[in-house]
Amino acid sequence: MAEKHSLHRIWTSGPFDLYGLSQVAERLIPVLTKVLRPAEVGAIPAGVVALQGKMGAGKTTLVKALCAAWNVDEDAVSPTFGLVQCYKGQGRAIYHLDLYRLKDEEEAWDLGLTEYFDGDGLNFVEWPEQAPGVLPADAVLLEVRVNGLQHDGSREIFLSVPHQLGM
Repeated sequence: MAEKHSLHRIWTSGPFDLYGLSQVAERLIPVLTKVLRPAEVGAIPAGVVALQGKMGAGKTTLVKALCAAWNVDEDAVSPTFGLVQCYKGQGRAIYHLDLYRLKDEEEAWDLGLTEYFDGDGLNFVEWPEQAPGVLPADAVLLEVRVNGLQHDGSREIFLSVPHQLGM
């Protein structure tokens, strides 16, 4: 993934509570569709979305809301213990990876995680800072920030893209 200094913020959700996440996901989908690898009209795009946020910020809940908005039948769950969850929707595999438990970047390479990123799926990667060198240069960044207390504070989502995407 591109270093933070070479990213350009292109979208922000504005403050919301977790009950409003489905509406935020609906607004985010057209923007993600524009910045990820092209898909047929209405289809799920391909590419890599790095998800950053503190523990409990709502990263997995965001993936769950996006999958629901894309009419994925399966319920998205945390991949923390299994490392990768896979969902099917609209002819596209959605991979949800959680790198939190990786010891180092070398472990990510050893596990062959780049094969997911090189494929035709949509990849959501939680804790990308655990192995930043394995993410492709065109990965986009979704930051989930909590304003106030974690359990009842409002959230905000920021989407940043690498400068080479020209946005």
